Amino acid sequence: MITSINVLVRCDAAPAIGFGHVVRCLALASELRDSHGWRVAFAMVQGPLGVSQVEGQGFPVYQPLQPVAPGWGEGTWLQGLVANTAATVLVLDVRTDLTPVAVQAIRERGILIVTIDDLSERRLVADLTFYPPVPQVRRLDWAGFTGQLFAGWEWVVLRPEFAAVRQRYAIQQPSGTRLPRVLVTMGGSDPVGLTLQALQSLDVLEGDFATVVVLGAGFMHGAALESWLSSARRRYDLRYNVREMANLMAHADLAVASFGVTAYELAALGVPTIYLCLSEDHAESASALVDAGMAISLGVYGQVSADQIARAIAGWLDDSAARLAVGERARALVDGQGVCRIADSIALQSRF
Repeated sequence: MITSINVLVRCDAAPAIGFGHVVRCLALASELRDSHGWRVAFAMVQGPLGVSQVEGQGFPVYQPLQPVAPGWGEGTWLQGLVANTAATVLVLDVRTDLTPVAVQAIRERGILIVTIDDLSERRLVADLTFYPPVPQVRRLDWAGFTGQLFAGWEWVVLRPEFAAVRQRYAIQQPSGTRLPRVLVTMGGSDPVGLTLQALQSLDVLEGDFATVVVLGAGFMHGAALESWLSSARRRYDLRYNVREMANLMAHADLAVASFGVTAYELAALGVPTIYLCLSEDHAESASALVDAGMAISLGVYGQVSADQIARAIAGWLDDSAARLAVGERARALVDGQGVCRIADSIALQSRF
């Protein structure tokens, strides 16, 4: 076991940007700490809820001492943290203006640079870079890249409980003795109100089914949801700040979800999923799962009608064989072991 490695993880979380980056970085940090015995710290600029999540898992968090303003010098701050923490590995999972020049300066000091799902020019100065097999990666220009590129379903970063739960639960088989269960989950904050958009479509459907709605810690539309629920036709089981998310997902027959980390979690558990996407970039990434037969994507939320959502849900509610086939394909492709593979790859590279 290697015990002399210090790792610094750079990520953020906030209602406006979501919590997926922190979720997957925590999964990787826990694997590096618990399976490899390494010391891991986080560098975070925004998101008190995200910081609380990280500290709650026992990891120290470093934040800027002064308020952050445009052009504040993220690279200089990060270079200082790398030195102060004696880090030998830097993991980047950000969508900020951190420059490749700043990252290269850190790399030139012998620090191993790891990027997670980074489409920016920073990837070109990384030693190890990891992606799901989304179209954007194939389209990128990799000229000048001297590191190692890993792209595939086997590199999807998920929390370890998803691998554990998939071992305990088989895909939900159609049953005539219980109602189908629809899961609605739109991430930790749901910045644009996709939860309400999905529920409004579900509410017009006939037939018997149960609906579980997951609301994250940063959910931003509580008042609007409560107002709408007062006149809704159907009953909805609302779950707040769910801790056993993998168990809850494993009992769903289908899901309606915001595309992001949640999409891969559902795939690992074999839950057929209908995606609503926050952006064109998300929609393009979602197309990889659709093309692999794992899901349906309705595209960017603002271009999707309530009727389209309702018809997609009704189609799967009425076709249990299609749900089962989609779930089996998803479960076969995303096995939940990506975080272990990435941690092992980092450990292997760190020996040299």
